Amino acid sequence: MFRKLSDKLNPREESLPSYLIYAQSLSSIAPLGSASAYLTYALYDSYASTFLASIVGSLIYFLWVLIGYRYSKIIGTTGGIYDFAKSAKGQMVGSLAGWFYWISYAIYLPSATTYLVGIVLPSEFQLPIFYLSLIEISIPIALTLLLLTGAKPPLFYTFISTILEITLLIILGIKVLSITGISGSPFQLSVNPTNFISGSLAVGFTLAGGGASFFLGYEAKGRGKTVGKSYAIAYWIAAVAIIFASYFEIAFAGFSNQGVSSLLSITDYPGFYISQKLMGYDFSLIFFILTINSLIGSVTAAYVALSRLTFTMLNRNMILSILVIAVFFLTINLIAGTTGNYFEVYDLTTASSLISLYVSHVIVSAVYPFFAKKNYRSGLLDILLGISASFLMGYGVYSSVNMIGVYTLIAGVIMAIIHQTLLKKMNSKG
Repeated sequence: MFRKLSDKLNPREESLPSYLIYAQSLSSIAPLGSASAYLTYALYDSYASTFLASIVGSLIYFLWVLIGYRYSKIIGTTGGIYDFAKSAKGQMVGSLAGWFYWISYAIYLPSATTYLVGIVLPSEFQLPIFYLSLIEISIPIALTLLLLTGAKPPLFYTFISTILEITLLIILGIKVLSITGISGSPFQLSVNPTNFISGSLAVGFTLAGGGASFFLGYEAKGRGKTVGKSYAIAYWIAAVAIIFASYFEIAFAGFSNQGVSSLLSITDYPGFYISQKLMGYDFSLIFFILTINSLIGSVTAAYVALSRLTFTMLNRNMILSILVIAVFFLTINLIAGTTGNYFEVYDLTTASSLISLYVSHVIVSAVYPFFAKKNYRSGLLDILLGISASFLMGYGVYSSVNMIGVYTLIAGVIMAIIHQTLLKKMNSKG
């Protein structure tokens, strides 16, 4: 039975239709979750200039998107980032990029779900501690069972949910603008350049995550070409949604820094708050449920991607790969659920996940010119692209450095060295 399930779950070449690859890219960015919650970080920095910062941030992060697009067009595998770096500069570099990415996604799973259970839910509902603990522990179990049904059911779930998320954003935005009208003031800089840049980068990193589709390159119909196209298109769909959300949230606040400040003093979830004020109970409840679903969808996409990365780097057995991740996921959620220290767990896991994500992106960006030289007619533009993206992701590393970040960096290097050593031993025996 175990072997049959394992054979069923193992990736099959070109078995996934293109719309599911789009869903993987888009749901991993979590459009509604980003607009309702994560966009708040940009609003705190750039206030009424957040619309302009959203445009600039989307263009800045597109540097990395271009690199991911050019890698994924050619390399259609289950290894994603690991195989990108490996093909550019060899096994050791691949192991470093792969394990830092593995740490990032493995820790993101409990980070996002703990944020949902320990911070988002209590902000709107007075739930008993026992129920919060039960939800915290149930999520990794439920998602693991979902993944054990195969790749298609979770991807179809994320496909439907992302369509609903973007539809809700459009409806809410149209409602807001029908009341406030349209103004050109969001195109004007109303904060100092430092805050504007911080807001732009906050928006850029809000749009991170679409690369979860890189790990479906082997299974996608059309292989790398489908993945590359879906990644780029999904990014711009999400970017336009976030830019639009930033505009109507600023519009609701009166197109002024003071108005945005007042809005943020009332709520950390402006999208949900606006839906309550303008659309009534039923719509706002649906909006809140789909915001939660957006975060769950992002976690599901990350889980699917991580299962493929683990499959590639460790054992070539999908059921074991899923169970390895499940044990890690459930252990951290058990700690948060039984201790009740949701914020502390969220804070530590987020810091660790972010710095490892940025480090993996720095590695892949830095070696990109070598990949371009092998696979494209490489020129000065490819070199500049690699340097620019490395600098951008390097800023992410710099802004995330703390003690937990240092420990994460050490862990990533150790895991890569162990992986490299084991591979050498296996090759020498073979």
